[in-house]
Amino acid sequence: MNITNTKEDNIITGLNEAKLIKISNKHGASISLSNYGATLVSALMPDKNGQLADVVLGFAQLEDYFDDQNYLGATIGRFANRIAGGKFVLDGKTFQLDTNDGSNTNHSGAYGFSNKLFNYHTEDNKVIFTLYSGEGEGGFPGDLHCSVSYELTDKNEILINFKAHSNQKTIVSLTNHAYFNLSGKQSDIFDHHLYIPAEKMLEMDSEYLPTGKIVSTLKNTFNGQQIAEVITENNNKGLNNYYLLQKPSPTALVLAAELSHAPSGRSLKVFTDSYGVLLYTGDFLGTTGLGHQGKPYAAFNGLCLECQHYPDAPNQQLAPSVTIEKGAVYQQKIIYQFDTI
Repeated sequence: MNITNTKEDNIITGLNEAKLIKISNKHGASISLSNYGATLVSALMPDKNGQLADVVLGFAQLEDYFDDQNYLGATIGRFANRIAGGKFVLDGKTFQLDTNDGSNTNHSGAYGFSNKLFNYHTEDNKVIFTLYSGEGEGGFPGDLHCSVSYELTDKNEILINFKAHSNQKTIVSLTNHAYFNLSGKQSDIFDHHLYIPAEKMLEMDSEYLPTGKIVSTLKNTFNGQQIAEVITENNNKGLNNYYLLQKPSPTALVLAAELSHAPSGRSLKVFTDSYGVLLYTGDFLGTTGLGHQGKPYAAFNGLCLECQHYPDAPNQQLAPSVTIEKGAVYQQKIIYQFDTI
């Protein structure tokens, strides 16, 4: 395993530097990471003929991440997804958050971790990013210390581990916001096949907030069919669905999704200990910065499989708790397992 820091791609931001770090395995597969947003910038994975290509969306220039509104590959925190009205109540006290999605907060607003410069260090074949988020930042209670580690195995797995603790009771929900396109090209994802082992999902309103009801997946079911088929069934609209995973225990690691692309022969299995996975088909995706293939990204060029707590969990009675007590440790795992079919 080889970890390198690409010095020539360093970008000065104040007194600190945004850096690009590359991890390679013995097969030549590699991932590139940035401490800006603890971001997965690139993942070079082989197709059925052994040809390497990028299977996650990312910018060719590191500085394009500074103005990105799409969260390409970023770590999302302190709270992933939306919080209704940008507020929640904890122990009888109302906390008002920074709002950035109408009257709602999405991915923690302007103070989200995707905009933060993390510290980092390496341990063996891991890169570990660390961040301190002060009391009141973005409106959240407590001084939060968090870490995000990335590891690339010789089985072409990306292992992501999140940890966090606070000096007072607070809420936490972290995730990775990678956009996947297994073709290795800058094209739409309609010809990808997707399997999500879920029969239930959250009912969402027009603002992508849970209504408080759990419903059957019905026409949103993915049993391995092409993504285009399900989008057609949904009146040709993009999908932003939170699927409930069947877990034998709260900490169990389970399959969240399996994505495949027959022409390239690439496949991806996503495992998590989260309660669910948010499928976003990238219908609002659009960038000014150039991607790995030298062009800006457009709608449906990639999809997200965001392993996370329930959206708006602090305000949803049906949601498992997202609070952590003072001194308690929040932990979460995501595995991206790449292979060929």
